Amino acid sequence: MSVTDQTEISLSEQRVGQLVADDFRYAHVFSQFGIDFCCGGGRTLAVACDKAGIALVDVETALSKINSEGKKDDALNQLPLGELIDYIEANHHAYVREKAPLLMEYSQKMVRAHGERHAEIKPFAGWVRALVNDLTPHLMKEEKILFPAIRAMAAGETVEGCFGHIGNPINAMQHEHDDAGHMLEKLHELTNHFQPPEHACTTWRVCYATLAEFEADLIQHIHLENNILFPKALAL
Repeated sequence: MSVTDQTEISLSEQRVGQLVADDFRYAHVFSQFGIDFCCGGGRTLAVACDKAGIALVDVETALSKINSEGKKDDALNQLPLGELIDYIEANHHAYVREKAPLLMEYSQKMVRAHGERHAEIKPFAGWVRALVNDLTPHLMKEEKILFPAIRAMAAGETVEGCFGHIGNPINAMQHEHDDAGHMLEKLHELTNHFQPPEHACTTWRVCYATLAEFEADLIQHIHLENNILFPKALAL
């Protein structure tokens, strides 16, 4: 067996979440191929490729190109836990709070304008509402319960809380991340992967484009928590 073959086998057996944790640029490759590296971060690359219905060799080739471009950007992975939490709150939590009301507004406009003529619009708006209603309390639970506990642990302080081991709230948050992933899958099904039909109005097109951006941010958001923040907190 050649060195190249050994490298490919080694890469295929690594978990996609850890690959992204080691090099954030891999996230862009996985997104292009439709590989779930946040909720599905525990899968090996080979299994993730099989689930996405794509050739492992194509992904490996794209990842090799990333490696040849120079030193990886692992700045976020190197942040102290408190600073990583600051980053997540200031960027991803703030983004959800900014864009979620817009998604609600656009989807409701679509219902009023097109809901009676296009059967997919009302279920679509319902799943948007469900996603927003799921994420809103999720952010609060992280900010009020889990994140303060992780900050305290990182500072060497005694953690005060009624949740027992830190793994309990982490498991709960990961379960809610999975729920958000399932809702996004339903939205993909209803929207032809966020591709508006030719007859779509401006609001319709803007809503789908906003949702696609929202998903991309949420994928990175969940990745930072599932694959970097939570494992480091559990290791303390």
